[in-house]
Amino acid sequence: MTYWWTHLVADVADRFPGGLYGLVLAVLLVSVLVGLAVQNPALYRWRRRRAQKADVVTPVVIVEDDESVPEVPADALLARAQRFMATGDYRSAVREWLRVMVRDLIEADAVSNLPGMTVTEVAAQGGIAVPAASGVLADASTLFSEVWYADREADIAVGASMREFSTALRNNLAARGARPVEGADV
Repeated sequence: MTYWWTHLVADVADRFPGGLYGLVLAVLLVSVLVGLAVQNPALYRWRRRRAQKADVVTPVVIVEDDESVPEVPADALLARAQRFMATGDYRSAVREWLRVMVRDLIEADAVSNLPGMTVTEVAAQGGIAVPAASGVLADASTLFSEVWYADREADIAVGASMREFSTALRNNLAARGARPVEGADV
């Protein structure tokens, strides 16, 4: 039995391009194609999940980058800080009070609006431009850093301190004559 099989394979391989290796490769390729044809085609189909279409109204949401001072007026940031205080989110309120202070300094041309400045750099630059507020800015930057980076617990006292720092800065800017500050006695 092996004699006729060996001679059959040798005769076919002699007439096949690539010899015995070409024949083996062709047999493997044909067997894979036959196997794929016999299998359930649903197994090889990529399925895409389609979102169900519903009558959903998508609200317009303003997404702010948490790492930069938004290009909004200080009064809008002030309202947001007060809203955070009212809801008890004191950690976010501390960030917003600092944003109010930075926006006030930017609008008074006391600091330049450079992306990537740290709170300490802003406080130092603002302290040079408004010497009367240097202590307030240093205290505010320290408190912010403790809450935001050192995970100090933010409570109502911390939020009230940041509000006082913001008020003191606004009063110093108004005394400097930078611009009339509305809502300085927040």
